[in-house]
Amino acid sequence: MADDKDQQFTRMWNEENKSKRAKFRNLMKAKLDVLHVEVTEENARAFWNGRLAVRQPERIYQMPERPESRRPPRRR
Repeated sequence: MADDKDQQFTRMWNEENKSKRAKFRNLMKAKLDVLHVEVTEENARAFWNGRLAVRQPERIYQMPERPESRRPPRRR
């Protein structure tokens, strides 16, 4: 199964049709950009095969805790 996915990635990465190759590479670039990973063939292949280990960035924005005594506004 993993070998099939690897062959499929190689075929699409090295596609002769320039528009299909560009479309696939742009898809991989978009996926890796979301994960803040450098776009290389090795990283794209690891992502495609489900083997890309990325440390999760710390959450910058966190929801402030609401005091329990606070209630929603009254309805009019």
